[in-house]
Amino acid sequence: MDRTLPAKTAQAAFALGCFWGPDALFGAQDGVVRTTVGYAGGGTPTPTYEDIGDHIETVRVTYDPAQRSYADLLDLFWAAHDPVRAPLKRQYQPALLPATDAQAEQARASHDEAAAQHDGAISTKVIEASTFHRAEAYHQKYKLRRYPALVEAFEAMLPADAPLADSPAAALANGYVGGYRAPEHLDVDRDRLGLPPNLLEVLRTQATRHDGWAGYIASEPD
Repeated sequence: MDRTLPAKTAQAAFALGCFWGPDALFGAQDGVVRTTVGYAGGGTPTPTYEDIGDHIETVRVTYDPAQRSYADLLDLFWAAHDPVRAPLKRQYQPALLPATDAQAEQARASHDEAAAQHDGAISTKVIEASTFHRAEAYHQKYKLRRYPALVEAFEAMLPADAPLADSPAAALANGYVGGYRAPEHLDVDRDRLGLPPNLLEVLRTQATRHDGWAGYIASEPD
């Protein structure tokens, strides 16, 4: 996957509470090239996890528009959270953060549709013209990092100057261990991932243990 990137990609950003789950959720989708977690939506110049200021936890999604449209990602976003539920604090605010004027128009239309379905009582926001700040390395592919053997395998395959966080294969594997990609997909994904059989079985086992994203409601970490 890391050697056969699409010629043209697009980016969009989404906030769905704690960014560890959405990182895996979006990484599990066909047509998504890579995911990156970070901070956006505020005015603090250099946010960090310890000093996030008025920013919110966000996942930036790089995708192949020939395979996956922004409208598809919007559908996933709305299905993955309860728009009526108010966040405990600003950091976990659910939001759409469009990257282009065309995305902004679609985001506003989808927001209006969701608001109409709930008599206007939704907490989800559309935040335009927002700068994305990349989060610390230990937050990137957080769910995958719980499996050191998988991390070591990917890092051994990647060039020295290519971080794990930017690997398309790592994004997909993160989706598996997060429970957002069904294990039967491994029959097709095994060659794309480039992992040995024993580590593919780790992905299969973890994917089987979860119900998948259909039962996912974005939330704050415990």
